[in-house]
Amino acid sequence: MKKSNETGAIIGSLLIGALAGAVAALLLAPQSGKETRNILMDELDHLKDEFDSYANDFSDKAQKIKADLQKKIKRTEAELSDIAHEYGI
Repeated sequence: MKKSNETGAIIGSLLIGALAGAVAALLLAPQSGKETRNILMDELDHLKDEFDSYANDFSDKAQKIKADLQKKIKRTEAELSDIAHEYGI
């Protein structure tokens, strides 16, 4: 699980960095306020889409891990039950 947490932190950092860079670039750019706001909104929409994509990927991976763990638990329960029967427990 540590690797997943590190991956999430890296992705979050990249998104925050991208947003900060975009905002800084736009605030220093020579264009009208309305143009800047439109560009900011477009960039925010793009970042939201990226975040949603990462969130969906994370959710899919979490579901796969959950399913794998459930299979392993059932397999372990069956093995323990067999061992218990062998020893008459």
